[in-house]
Amino acid sequence: MDIFPFEEIRDRQKRLLDVTEESIGNEDNLIAHAPTGLGKTAATVTPALKAAKEDDKTVFFVTPRHSQHEIALETVRKINQRHMENFVSVDLIGKSHLCEAAPGTRTGEGPDCPRYEDTYTDSHEFTKQAKSMIARIKNQNLSASEVKQKCSKVCPYEVLTNMIRDADIVIADYFHVFHPGVRETLFEKADLELEDCIIIADEAHNLPSRTRSLFTSSLSIPLIQDSVTECERYGFYSEGEKLERLEGVVKQLASEKLGMGEHEEEITKSDLKDQVDDIQELGEFVVDLEKVAEEVREEQEQSKCASVAEFLESWDGKDTGFIRFLKRERKAGNQRIIKIKYSCLDPQISTKDPLKESTSSILMSATLKPQKMYANLLGIPEARKQAFKSPFPEQNELNLVVPTLTSKYSERDEDMLQKYAWYLSECFSSVDGNSAVFFPSYQMMHKIKEHLKQHTEHQLFVEGRNMDKQEKQELLDRFSSTKKQGNSALLGVAAGSFGEGIDFPGEILKAVFIIGIPLKKPDIETKGLIDFLDEKFGHGWDYGYSFPAMNQAIQAAGRCIRSSEDRGTIVYMDERYNWSNYRKVFPENKKPESTRTPWKEIETFFNSN
Repeated sequence: MDIFPFEEIRDRQKRLLDVTEESIGNEDNLIAHAPTGLGKTAATVTPALKAAKEDDKTVFFVTPRHSQHEIALETVRKINQRHMENFVSVDLIGKSHLCEAAPGTRTGEGPDCPRYEDTYTDSHEFTKQAKSMIARIKNQNLSASEVKQKCSKVCPYEVLTNMIRDADIVIADYFHVFHPGVRETLFEKADLELEDCIIIADEAHNLPSRTRSLFTSSLSIPLIQDSVTECERYGFYSEGEKLERLEGVVKQLASEKLGMGEHEEEITKSDLKDQVDDIQELGEFVVDLEKVAEEVREEQEQSKCASVAEFLESWDGKDTGFIRFLKRERKAGNQRIIKIKYSCLDPQISTKDPLKESTSSILMSATLKPQKMYANLLGIPEARKQAFKSPFPEQNELNLVVPTLTSKYSERDEDMLQKYAWYLSECFSSVDGNSAVFFPSYQMMHKIKEHLKQHTEHQLFVEGRNMDKQEKQELLDRFSSTKKQGNSALLGVAAGSFGEGIDFPGEILKAVFIIGIPLKKPDIETKGLIDFLDEKFGHGWDYGYSFPAMNQAIQAAGRCIRSSEDRGTIVYMDERYNWSNYRKVFPENKKPESTRTPWKEIETFFNSN
């Protein structure tokens, strides 16, 4: 059954398609390092749908990016149009993005939501209205937002989740598959088992950190105070008093463990649990807070008491693969906030079962190296590993590293910051167009920016730490509008919004500069992660610290070349990119050349065409 959605298939794309087909046929896990432009979505969805149809399976295409949902959905549409097929897709996003319940009603469920009432009968069967809606949209392969628009009378989330039982492919978010509770609810409704599924995970380099976050929870003093207010508003005065005592416990714990000096300290389960039990047995306290939350949700979507209850319940969880710590954070306005965190260190807790028990899984990304690391971290060491070269012409990309610069803390003085600014200014002048600069932190970005303004006449567009989605888009639009002048630079953070998931096609961006290495702050959580992974795999420093930072840098560098026609240069501005333990993470055909005068190589590169 040839169902490829396009008339032509490129060589490396065909190889990925074949490898995917073989892996699904052998019920293997596949880890595919597949660079931008390879056509990953079509090459993996095509054989997965073919196998799903032949063997009565369901494909779950999961991605952390909503923009990728549309690409996968369009692939299914093109397959259907080109080959007269009738593959059914469901585009599933979080309930909070789909619910339009009016303020003052319970959202998404229960007796007070009018859409929910019109979706189910008293015996919890679908109403005629809901059945009619499913019948109308089932074969249209609509996006979640389109379904939301059409479902003016019934609940779009319930409609979508009930359509899964008849779907060939479900395009969803990571948590729909990798959060055990969410998956169990979803699969029970769809009458599915993991063994019935083929999983395709896009942007899979994000899986370790994203899945760890699913089991990480925190409790702060402001959250407790908001919960007290919530209790008083709804007349739960006894629970409010207990929460006030909990606030006192956390403050006392901070005083004992942190004093006036330390800003974070590892603590044990009993450090908090024993004192909570003195207020009320922890399990009973959780139940009482959930009762408050239940009443709050009759009027609004979120409950602060529910968040406290969820944290306390998780705090009583296991020790292995987790770290508990207390920290004092600085917020806007120099305000200091006390927070307790229960942080997951082991992604296998959520990834191992789905990846092992499903028929097959395909994990793909443009930065999925070293592949052995991802196989180990995700609990599939025996996975098939395949790396592909970039399909773009190598002569269109210049990769450089500058050995005379470093953001190492021991050498990060004013002279080094000034030197960075001077190098950037010289390079900007040699670039035939706009540039983007990615920094390891907001603090370093702002320090170098001040020096840079003294050296360059380029217009600087700066990413703000607290920008909302609209503000970010407006900044990008303004930056993109200057492409003809070619005298602008976008300044951002490698770990920020612009370092990944943003495309700058065509003439918008001609150069990317990576300042330093975006290593995580070596705090208690990071050190705990390194220690845990070192004990488990013997590679704690690499797996928990240096390799993820390298992949983040390479992701940011990838904003420049997005098509076979693009030409651009990428400059890694830190001597450590020449060190063997960092250099080995670069793809073979993208290892940068060392130069002390990058502006000369850049000028030669752009003048060569």
